[in-house]
Amino acid sequence: MTRLATLHVERFRNLEPLDLEPAAGINLISGANGAGKTSLLEAIHTLSLGRSFRGNNASELIRHGADDLLLRAEVKTQAGHTTHRLALQRDRRSMTLRVDQENVARLSELARLLPVLALHPQSDDLVLGSPDYRRRFLDRVGFYARPDFHGIHRDFQRALKQRNALLRRGRREPAWDQLYLETAGRLETARREVLANLNQRITALLERMLPGSVLALRYLPGYRQDLDLEQALRQGAERERDQQASLFGPHRADLKIALDDHEARQVASRGQIKMLVVLLHLAVLDLWAEVRGEPAVVLFDDLASELDADNRRRVLDYLGASGHQAFVSVIAADAIDGEGDIQARFAVSAGQITPR
Repeated sequence: MTRLATLHVERFRNLEPLDLEPAAGINLISGANGAGKTSLLEAIHTLSLGRSFRGNNASELIRHGADDLLLRAEVKTQAGHTTHRLALQRDRRSMTLRVDQENVARLSELARLLPVLALHPQSDDLVLGSPDYRRRFLDRVGFYARPDFHGIHRDFQRALKQRNALLRRGRREPAWDQLYLETAGRLETARREVLANLNQRITALLERMLPGSVLALRYLPGYRQDLDLEQALRQGAERERDQQASLFGPHRADLKIALDDHEARQVASRGQIKMLVVLLHLAVLDLWAEVRGEPAVVLFDDLASELDADNRRRVLDYLGASGHQAFVSVIAADAIDGEGDIQARFAVSAGQITPR
Protein backbone atom coordinates (compact mmCIF):
# COMPACT_ATOMS: atom_id res chain seq x y z
CA MET A 1 0.00 0.00 0.00
CA THR A 2 3.03 2.23 0.24
CA ARG A 3 6.76 2.50 -0.12
CA LEU A 4 9.43 2.27 2.53
CA ALA A 5 10.98 5.74 2.86
CA THR A 6 13.35 5.11 5.78
CA LEU A 7 14.41 2.03 7.74
CA HIS A 8 16.14 1.88 11.12
CA VAL A 9 17.47 -1.45 12.42
CA GLU A 10 19.06 -2.33 15.76
CA ARG A 11 20.18 -5.68 17.17
CA PHE A 12 18.85 -7.73 14.26
CA ARG A 13 20.89 -10.83 13.34
CA ASN A 14 24.41 -9.83 12.24
CA LEU A 15 23.50 -6.32 11.13
CA GLU A 16 25.18 -3.33 12.68
CA PRO A 17 22.80 -0.48 13.63
CA LEU A 18 21.70 1.11 10.38
CA ASP A 19 19.61 3.89 8.90
CA LEU A 20 18.62 3.38 5.28
CA GLU A 21 16.88 5.65 2.79
CA PRO A 22 15.96 3.38 -0.12
CA ALA A 23 14.79 4.47 -3.55
CA ALA A 24 11.14 4.14 -4.53
CA GLY A 25 11.99 1.69 -7.33
CA ILE A 26 14.58 -1.10 -7.50
CA ASN A 27 17.22 -1.19 -4.75
CA LEU A 28 20.18 -3.52 -5.38
CA ILE A 29 21.81 -5.01 -2.28
CA SER A 30 25.19 -6.68 -2.93
CA GLY A 31 27.53 -8.54 -0.62
CA ALA A 32 29.29 -11.83 0.01
CA ASN A 33 27.51 -14.77 1.61
CA GLY A 34 27.07 -14.08 5.31
CA ALA A 35 27.65 -10.35 4.94
CA GLY A 36 24.10 -9.44 5.95
CA LYS A 37 22.22 -8.76 2.73
CA THR A 38 19.59 -11.42 3.40
CA SER A 39 19.33 -10.14 6.99
CA LEU A 40 18.36 -6.73 5.63
CA LEU A 41 15.53 -8.29 3.60
CA GLU A 42 14.48 -10.29 6.65
CA ALA A 43 14.32 -7.12 8.74
CA ILE A 44 11.89 -5.52 6.28
CA HIS A 45 9.79 -8.70 6.20
CA THR A 46 9.76 -8.87 10.01
CA LEU A 47 8.61 -5.27 10.34
CA SER A 48 5.61 -6.05 8.14
CA LEU A 49 4.69 -9.55 9.33
CA GLY A 50 6.42 -10.05 12.67
CA ARG A 51 8.60 -12.88 11.40
CA SER A 52 11.33 -13.61 8.89
CA PHE A 53 10.63 -15.45 5.65
CA ARG A 54 13.17 -18.00 6.96
CA GLY A 55 11.26 -18.80 10.16
CA ASN A 56 9.82 -17.36 13.33
CA ASN A 57 12.49 -18.13 15.91
CA ALA A 58 13.04 -14.92 17.87
CA SER A 59 16.31 -16.22 19.30
CA GLU A 60 17.74 -16.40 15.78
CA LEU A 61 16.57 -12.92 14.81
CA ILE A 62 17.88 -11.13 17.90
CA ARG A 63 21.57 -10.30 17.66
CA HIS A 64 23.81 -12.57 19.72
CA GLY A 65 24.26 -11.13 23.20
CA ALA A 66 21.28 -8.76 22.95
CA ASP A 67 17.93 -9.05 24.72
CA ASP A 68 15.71 -7.71 21.97
CA LEU A 69 15.59 -6.24 18.45
CA LEU A 70 14.18 -2.94 17.23
CA LEU A 71 12.85 -2.05 13.77
CA ARG A 72 11.46 1.35 12.80
CA ALA A 73 10.38 2.78 9.48
CA GLU A 74 8.64 5.64 7.77
CA VAL A 75 6.29 4.59 5.00
CA LYS A 76 4.67 6.88 2.45
CA THR A 77 1.67 6.51 0.23
CA GLN A 78 2.21 6.48 -3.50
CA ALA A 79 1.12 10.10 -3.82
CA GLY A 80 3.46 11.00 -0.97
CA HIS A 81 0.82 12.95 0.94
CA THR A 82 0.66 10.66 3.97
CA THR A 83 3.52 9.34 6.11
CA HIS A 84 3.14 6.65 8.77
CA ARG A 85 5.72 5.65 11.35
CA LEU A 86 5.92 1.95 12.17
CA ALA A 87 7.89 0.28 14.95
CA LEU A 88 8.37 -3.29 16.11
CA GLN A 89 10.33 -4.26 19.21
CA ARG A 90 10.69 -7.95 19.94
CA ASP A 91 12.28 -9.93 22.75
CA ARG A 92 12.27 -13.69 23.09
CA ARG A 93 8.73 -13.78 24.50
CA SER A 94 6.72 -10.90 23.12
CA MET A 95 6.42 -8.07 20.60
CA THR A 96 5.51 -4.43 20.98
CA LEU A 97 3.97 -2.85 17.88
CA ARG A 98 3.43 0.84 17.19
CA VAL A 99 1.82 2.85 14.41
CA ASP A 100 2.32 6.59 14.53
CA GLN A 101 3.70 6.28 18.09
CA GLU A 102 0.62 4.49 19.40
CA ASN A 103 0.64 0.86 20.51
CA VAL A 104 -1.42 -1.52 18.37
CA ALA A 105 -2.45 -5.08 19.17
CA ARG A 106 -2.38 -6.75 15.76
CA LEU A 107 0.40 -7.32 13.25
CA SER A 108 -2.18 -6.80 10.54
CA GLU A 109 -2.02 -3.07 11.34
CA LEU A 110 1.62 -3.01 10.23
CA ALA A 111 1.07 -5.33 7.26
CA ARG A 112 -1.80 -3.16 6.03
CA LEU A 113 0.51 -0.13 5.83
CA LEU A 114 3.60 -2.02 4.64
CA PRO A 115 2.54 -4.98 2.47
CA VAL A 116 5.60 -7.09 1.76
CA LEU A 117 6.04 -10.05 -0.56
CA ALA A 118 9.24 -12.13 -0.42
CA LEU A 119 10.83 -14.35 -3.06
CA HIS A 120 13.72 -16.48 -1.88
CA PRO A 121 15.25 -19.92 -2.55
CA GLN A 122 12.63 -21.65 -0.36
CA SER A 123 9.78 -20.11 -2.36
CA ASP A 124 9.90 -23.17 -4.64
CA ASP A 125 7.86 -24.86 -1.89
CA LEU A 126 4.84 -23.15 -3.41
CA VAL A 127 5.07 -25.76 -6.19
CA LEU A 128 7.13 -28.55 -4.61
CA GLY A 129 6.13 -28.33 -0.95
CA SER A 130 3.18 -29.42 1.16
CA PRO A 131 -0.43 -28.23 0.81
CA ASP A 132 0.04 -26.16 3.96
CA TYR A 133 2.46 -23.87 2.13
CA ARG A 134 -0.02 -23.29 -0.69
CA ARG A 135 -2.91 -22.68 1.73
CA ARG A 136 -0.89 -20.05 3.54
CA PHE A 137 0.01 -18.45 0.22
CA LEU A 138 -3.65 -18.21 -0.81
CA ASP A 139 -4.73 -16.93 2.59
CA ARG A 140 -1.99 -14.31 2.52
CA VAL A 141 -3.39 -13.10 -0.81
CA GLY A 142 -6.84 -13.01 0.75
CA PHE A 143 -5.73 -10.91 3.72
CA TYR A 144 -4.64 -8.15 1.36
CA ALA A 145 -7.25 -8.57 -1.37
CA ARG A 146 -10.38 -8.64 0.82
CA PRO A 147 -10.93 -6.42 3.89
CA ASP A 148 -13.23 -9.08 5.41
CA PHE A 149 -10.89 -12.04 4.85
CA HIS A 150 -9.15 -11.80 8.21
CA GLY A 151 -12.45 -12.08 10.08
CA ILE A 152 -13.66 -14.95 7.89
CA HIS A 153 -10.42 -16.87 8.47
CA ARG A 154 -10.44 -16.14 12.21
CA ASP A 155 -14.04 -17.34 12.63
CA PHE A 156 -13.27 -20.64 10.89
CA GLN A 157 -10.15 -21.24 12.99
CA ARG A 158 -12.16 -20.70 16.17
CA ALA A 159 -14.87 -23.12 15.04
CA LEU A 160 -12.25 -25.69 14.02
CA LYS A 161 -10.47 -25.41 17.36
CA GLN A 162 -13.69 -25.92 19.31
CA ARG A 163 -14.82 -28.81 17.13
CA ASN A 164 -11.45 -30.55 17.57
CA ALA A 165 -11.66 -30.07 21.33
CA LEU A 166 -15.06 -31.78 21.36
CA LEU A 167 -13.79 -34.65 19.18
CA ARG A 168 -10.89 -35.23 21.58
CA ARG A 169 -13.46 -35.65 24.34
CA GLY A 170 -15.43 -38.09 22.21
CA ARG A 171 -18.34 -35.69 21.73
CA ARG A 172 -20.29 -34.34 18.76
CA GLU A 173 -22.41 -31.20 19.16
CA PRO A 174 -24.82 -30.42 16.29
CA ALA A 175 -24.64 -26.70 17.04
CA TRP A 176 -20.84 -26.65 16.70
CA ASP A 177 -20.99 -28.83 13.59
CA GLN A 178 -23.38 -26.29 12.07
CA LEU A 179 -21.12 -23.37 12.99
CA TYR A 180 -18.18 -25.29 11.53
CA LEU A 181 -20.07 -25.80 8.26
CA GLU A 182 -21.11 -22.14 8.07
CA THR A 183 -17.64 -20.71 8.74
CA ALA A 184 -16.00 -23.27 6.44
CA GLY A 185 -18.41 -22.34 3.66
CA ARG A 186 -17.61 -18.63 4.00
CA LEU A 187 -13.86 -19.29 3.95
CA GLU A 188 -14.09 -21.59 0.94
CA THR A 189 -16.17 -19.02 -0.97
CA ALA A 190 -13.72 -16.24 -0.14
CA ARG A 191 -10.74 -18.35 -1.19
CA ARG A 192 -12.36 -19.28 -4.50
CA GLU A 193 -13.11 -15.62 -5.25
CA VAL A 194 -9.54 -14.59 -4.43
CA LEU A 195 -8.20 -17.40 -6.61
CA ALA A 196 -10.44 -16.38 -9.54
CA ASN A 197 -9.02 -12.85 -9.35
CA LEU A 198 -5.49 -14.21 -9.10
CA ASN A 199 -5.99 -16.43 -12.16
CA GLN A 200 -6.98 -13.34 -14.16
CA ARG A 201 -3.68 -11.66 -13.28
CA ILE A 202 -1.77 -14.84 -14.09
CA THR A 203 -3.31 -14.93 -17.56
CA ALA A 204 -2.29 -11.32 -18.16
CA LEU A 205 1.33 -12.01 -17.12
CA LEU A 206 1.81 -15.44 -18.64
CA GLU A 207 3.04 -14.57 -22.14
CA ARG A 208 5.48 -12.08 -20.67
CA MET A 209 6.98 -14.39 -18.05
CA LEU A 210 6.46 -17.92 -19.41
CA PRO A 211 5.96 -17.49 -23.17
CA GLY A 212 4.08 -20.31 -24.87
CA SER A 213 2.86 -21.89 -21.63
CA VAL A 214 -0.60 -22.46 -20.17
CA LEU A 215 -0.95 -22.11 -16.41
CA ALA A 216 -4.00 -22.63 -14.19
CA LEU A 217 -4.63 -22.81 -10.45
CA ARG A 218 -7.55 -24.83 -9.12
CA TYR A 219 -8.87 -25.00 -5.57
CA LEU A 220 -9.11 -28.43 -3.95
CA PRO A 221 -11.46 -28.06 -0.96
CA GLY A 222 -10.06 -30.62 1.48
CA TYR A 223 -12.67 -33.32 0.86
CA ARG A 224 -13.95 -35.37 -2.08
CA GLN A 225 -15.06 -33.05 -4.87
CA ASP A 226 -18.16 -35.11 -5.65
CA LEU A 227 -19.45 -34.34 -2.13
CA ASP A 228 -20.27 -31.19 -0.24
CA LEU A 229 -18.68 -30.68 3.18
CA GLU A 230 -21.75 -31.77 5.11
CA GLN A 231 -21.81 -35.06 3.20
CA ALA A 232 -18.07 -35.53 3.74
CA LEU A 233 -18.48 -35.03 7.50
CA ARG A 234 -21.35 -37.47 7.64
CA GLN A 235 -19.50 -40.16 5.68
CA GLY A 236 -16.29 -39.61 7.61
CA ALA A 237 -17.80 -39.41 11.09
CA GLU A 238 -16.31 -42.73 12.20
CA ARG A 239 -12.81 -41.79 11.01
CA GLU A 240 -13.01 -38.45 12.80
CA ARG A 241 -14.18 -40.17 15.97
CA ASP A 242 -11.28 -42.64 15.80
CA GLN A 243 -8.67 -39.97 15.07
CA GLN A 244 -10.28 -37.36 17.36
CA ALA A 245 -9.77 -34.56 14.82
CA SER A 246 -11.55 -32.75 12.00
CA LEU A 247 -10.38 -34.46 8.82
CA PHE A 248 -12.36 -32.55 6.20
CA GLY A 249 -12.58 -28.87 5.39
CA PRO A 250 -10.60 -25.73 4.50
CA HIS A 251 -7.70 -26.64 6.81
CA ARG A 252 -7.05 -29.63 4.50
CA ALA A 253 -7.45 -27.69 1.23
CA ASP A 254 -4.81 -27.42 -1.49
CA LEU A 255 -4.08 -25.61 -4.74
CA LYS A 256 -3.52 -27.64 -7.87
CA ILE A 257 -0.98 -25.81 -10.02
CA ALA A 258 -1.20 -27.04 -13.60
CA LEU A 259 1.34 -26.18 -16.30
CA ASP A 260 0.33 -27.09 -19.85
CA ASP A 261 -2.50 -29.25 -18.46
CA HIS A 262 -0.18 -31.29 -16.22
CA GLU A 263 0.64 -30.98 -12.54
CA ALA A 264 3.53 -28.54 -12.46
CA ARG A 265 5.55 -30.34 -9.80
CA GLN A 266 5.67 -33.44 -12.01
CA VAL A 267 6.49 -31.95 -15.42
CA ALA A 268 8.16 -28.54 -14.94
CA SER A 269 11.92 -28.14 -15.20
CA ARG A 270 13.83 -26.44 -12.41
CA GLY A 271 13.99 -23.22 -14.41
CA GLN A 272 10.27 -23.36 -15.18
CA ILE A 273 9.47 -23.87 -11.49
CA LYS A 274 11.54 -20.81 -10.60
CA MET A 275 9.72 -18.63 -13.12
CA LEU A 276 6.36 -20.16 -12.23
CA VAL A 277 6.84 -19.15 -8.61
CA VAL A 278 7.95 -15.67 -9.66
CA LEU A 279 4.94 -15.30 -11.95
CA LEU A 280 2.53 -16.27 -9.16
CA HIS A 281 4.05 -13.70 -6.82
CA LEU A 282 4.01 -10.97 -9.46
CA ALA A 283 0.32 -11.74 -10.06
CA VAL A 284 -0.23 -11.21 -6.33
CA LEU A 285 1.50 -7.83 -6.57
CA ASP A 286 -0.80 -6.85 -9.43
CA LEU A 287 -3.84 -7.89 -7.41
CA TRP A 288 -2.71 -5.94 -4.36
CA ALA A 289 -2.10 -2.83 -6.43
CA GLU A 290 -5.54 -3.01 -8.00
CA VAL A 291 -7.41 -3.65 -4.76
CA ARG A 292 -5.46 -1.21 -2.58
CA GLY A 293 -4.69 1.44 -5.17
CA GLU A 294 -1.07 1.50 -3.97
CA PRO A 295 2.09 -0.45 -4.81
CA ALA A 296 3.68 -2.99 -2.46
CA VAL A 297 7.22 -3.90 -1.43
CA VAL A 298 8.85 -6.96 -2.99
CA LEU A 299 11.96 -8.67 -1.59
CA PHE A 300 13.96 -10.85 -3.96
CA ASP A 301 16.80 -12.73 -2.30
CA ASP A 302 19.73 -13.95 -4.40
CA LEU A 303 18.23 -13.03 -7.77
CA ALA A 304 21.28 -13.77 -9.92
CA SER A 305 21.64 -17.37 -8.76
CA GLU A 306 17.90 -18.09 -8.88
CA LEU A 307 17.23 -16.98 -12.49
CA ASP A 308 19.16 -16.96 -15.75
CA ALA A 309 19.89 -13.70 -17.57
CA ASP A 310 16.80 -13.72 -19.81
CA ASN A 311 14.43 -14.39 -16.95
CA ARG A 312 16.16 -11.87 -14.70
CA ARG A 313 15.61 -9.26 -17.39
CA ARG A 314 11.92 -10.14 -17.63
CA VAL A 315 11.49 -9.80 -13.87
CA LEU A 316 13.48 -6.58 -13.52
CA ASP A 317 11.71 -4.99 -16.49
CA TYR A 318 8.37 -5.83 -14.87
CA LEU A 319 9.44 -4.45 -11.49
CA GLY A 320 10.85 -1.29 -13.04
CA ALA A 321 7.56 -0.55 -14.81
CA SER A 322 5.19 -1.75 -12.10
CA GLY A 323 5.58 1.01 -9.52
CA HIS A 324 6.35 -1.50 -6.77
CA GLN A 325 9.36 -0.89 -4.55
CA ALA A 326 11.89 -3.72 -4.77
CA PHE A 327 14.88 -4.86 -2.72
CA VAL A 328 16.99 -7.29 -4.74
CA SER A 329 20.02 -9.03 -3.26
CA VAL A 330 22.98 -10.40 -5.23
CA ILE A 331 26.45 -11.61 -4.29
CA ALA A 332 28.49 -9.68 -6.88
CA ALA A 333 27.78 -5.99 -7.42
CA ASP A 334 28.03 -6.41 -11.21
CA ALA A 335 25.88 -9.60 -11.31
CA ILE A 336 23.04 -7.87 -13.10
CA ASP A 337 24.80 -4.90 -14.71
CA GLY A 338 22.78 -3.63 -17.62
CA GLU A 339 19.65 -5.47 -16.48
CA GLY A 340 16.74 -3.39 -15.25
CA ASP A 341 16.41 0.17 -14.03
CA ILE A 342 18.38 0.06 -10.77
CA GLN A 343 17.63 3.25 -8.84
CA ALA A 344 19.84 2.71 -5.78
CA ARG A 345 22.74 0.42 -4.92
CA PHE A 346 23.96 -0.61 -1.49
CA ALA A 347 26.97 -2.71 -0.47
CA VAL A 348 26.90 -4.97 2.58
CA SER A 349 30.05 -6.06 4.40
CA ALA A 350 30.32 -7.52 7.91
CA GLY A 351 26.82 -6.33 8.75
CA GLN A 352 27.39 -2.75 7.62
CA ILE A 353 25.44 -1.26 4.73
CA THR A 354 26.73 1.65 2.65
CA PRO A 355 25.44 3.35 -0.53
CA ARG A 356 27.43 2.68 -3.71
